[in-house]
Amino acid sequence: MPPPPSSSITTTILPPPGPWALSLPPAVLSALTDPNTHPPPHNPTPFLSALLVRIPVFVTEQKCPLDAEIDADDARSWHWVAFDGERPVATLRLVPIAIATTKGEGEVVEKEKERIDSCDGDAEEDKEKRVTEPYHGATKMWDGREPYIKIGRMATLKAYRGQGVAKRLIEESLAWAKTHAAELSSQGMEEGGDNRPLWKGLVLSHAQKSVQGWWGRMGFEVDVGLGVWWEEGIEHV
Repeated sequence: MPPPPSSSITTTILPPPGPWALSLPPAVLSALTDPNTHPPPHNPTPFLSALLVRIPVFVTEQKCPLDAEIDADDARSWHWVAFDGERPVATLRLVPIAIATTKGEGEVVEKEKERIDSCDGDAEEDKEKRVTEPYHGATKMWDGREPYIKIGRMATLKAYRGQGVAKRLIEESLAWAKTHAAELSSQGMEEGGDNRPLWKGLVLSHAQKSVQGWWGRMGFEVDVGLGVWWEEGIEHV
């Protein structure tokens, strides 16, 4: 039986779960491949539901390391999960405003840097030749200073792809962001008081190159100034 259309899918949002998201031991993460897993105490259920999508997609299907799946951005991000009944089938996270400071002419360094690792099975000589992070400076599309939010860890179970579920999560999360700019700014800025920068609508995604066309249909444009790089052994733009 084919999965239901996006209109019959329900969604939920989880505010930043905080340090709880970083406290899951490897045994619990491994157990999340079992749909009958019960959430451990002190961890919000929607976050574990997100992992029940992310782990099968990123770890099982794309062969990325399990111990790198959760990072510091999980604790401070808003998470959306789509459900078919009680089954989580798609997810994404909205990372609040990245804090950037300029160092020298045109160089921009993010306060919270993306985890960049290599997947198992890649030849060592190939790894050494790969660019493992995007260019961190101003480009023709970004002045190096305007605050932005980032869509990340977007995943859909294979049986539910092509049903509009991911599109719905992006539309819902960005519609929410437009009415919560101050909240996103506050979560993204640890210091600065009333002088913290407000988000004005700029959205970034580190997209896998294989689905670049899909992101284009969603209205995103490739910033060629960032270059092409590899995250977890997967080519990104």
